Amino acid sequence: MQEKGQEIENIGLPANTTISLLPKPTPFESITFVTMSESSSEMLRAAVHIGASHASMIILRIAKDGTEERADFLEKNIPLGRDIFGYGKVLASTIEQAVSVIRGFQESLAELGLDDIPVRAVTTNTLEEASNAEVFLNRLHIACKWHFKSLDDGEMTRLVFLKTRRRLKDTPSMQRRNTIVAHVGPGNARLILSKKGRIVRYQSYRLGTHRCWERLQSPDLTGEPIIRLIREQISGLIAQILYDFGEEDIEDLVMIGTEIQMLAPYLSKPHKTKSRYRILRQLTSDIASLTEPERVKNYNLDYQTAGTVLPALVINAAIAESFGLNSLRVSRSDYEEGLLTDLAHPDAAHDELKSQLLHSSKLTAKKFGCDMRHARHVAHLSGRLFEETRDLHGLSDHDALLLEVAAILHEVGNHISPKSHELHGLYIIRHSEIFGLSDPDRLLVALITRYHRKDAPQLSHLHYDKLTQTDRIRVAKLSSILRVADALERTHSQRIKDFTVSLGEGKATLNLEGVLDASAERLALPTKADLFQNLFGLKLVLNENA
Repeated sequence: MQEKGQEIENIGLPANTTISLLPKPTPFESITFVTMSESSSEMLRAAVHIGASHASMIILRIAKDGTEERADFLEKNIPLGRDIFGYGKVLASTIEQAVSVIRGFQESLAELGLDDIPVRAVTTNTLEEASNAEVFLNRLHIACKWHFKSLDDGEMTRLVFLKTRRRLKDTPSMQRRNTIVAHVGPGNARLILSKKGRIVRYQSYRLGTHRCWERLQSPDLTGEPIIRLIREQISGLIAQILYDFGEEDIEDLVMIGTEIQMLAPYLSKPHKTKSRYRILRQLTSDIASLTEPERVKNYNLDYQTAGTVLPALVINAAIAESFGLNSLRVSRSDYEEGLLTDLAHPDAAHDELKSQLLHSSKLTAKKFGCDMRHARHVAHLSGRLFEETRDLHGLSDHDALLLEVAAILHEVGNHISPKSHELHGLYIIRHSEIFGLSDPDRLLVALITRYHRKDAPQLSHLHYDKLTQTDRIRVAKLSSILRVADALERTHSQRIKDFTVSLGEGKATLNLEGVLDASAERLALPTKADLFQNLFGLKLVLNENA
């Protein structure tokens, strides 16, 4: 194994509980702390990532005071992206190559006396596009005994957010400007809009380096012809990006990604991140004029990156050009080491990510014309009912967060029509980009809002029928709470500020504080409380002026 000795990005690690935006890890995904000395003054965390071009592993040594340093970093080439976007599947030879590389990582752990520890093991999310993704994962598990999980959109969002947060901290001017952070990955490009240091929009596009390179009809072209061919291929998505962000007065572009960060020394001065469009454009022309072996030699690239580096440059240049930007920024840190370091810290930035998720949800609700005072108050009442009935429903803090997001968004369907707006809301939420919400969680939120009125969940319903039994129960419980909260806000006047819940024989009494007459809410309750009553076997009763 070759060791790669570049400096890791410095990240802040708040001492938070497990991040609620991610699903609970399985035992093989958890991070194990390993004693390094008899005094237990140091521990290890490890993470493994099989990406589109490389498989890599990092081992971090963590001191008691929270400081950390890299104990080891290993990286090997694997042509996963070439297979997925070139053949639609992972070739048998690549599967066996991956097995060999992972076994090599395990041998390295054994040399350090760490061969028995679980590590967090993940693959690129582009693996989901391979027709034999399950075969690949099963082969790795059987051969190596590690359970690899494909990175979902929620975790990718967290990783991109952590990189964005570092750029915001490192670059004070970003706190004052409208900045686009563009992460161009192997299969997709993710764009984050930051205004005055706050993320206000997030969008994902099927615009990636490997996706682009493997679909070129004439990859042997060089010079301006190959640049034009790539630009023609991506022109539709670049136009969509301009349509989505064109009115935001973009002032700066931050470029992150494997290829672009490898070329950072050629785009900016030492110890600087600032570059210019003309430098990026010139570097694109220079690299386009070379063959792949010449790119490897002249720019210290590996053969896996020598092809995809050109689409990375063209895509970033096209984004900068579409916004008319002359000033650009590129991270000088090693992308893969930074990614693995963040993977090894699944709890990092919990509170900030939760705040960004709720902020993004509110922006989505405003976009579709929701009554925000009503939405926020239903979210407040839902949260109170959730907390007061924890022993009853047995749900997690993560479920509480999904409920809050659903409450904020429960009326977005009115944008299409008040009639059957719960069904329109299901469609809108499922197809909206909400920063920090994974695809599975977005579906759960959409279904919770779908059942905030009228029909109770039924197995014959679209999308609900595909859920596991556990998730069906979660949706039903959370929807029942949202329905009651919406009934308590029947008047849209926010007059019920707080309440407590008393559980008695066959009933749950909501003791309303400071309300003398709850006639309107009592009238709304029968059609809204049915799901709650059927699930928990308790009749809901309102008690005024508690």
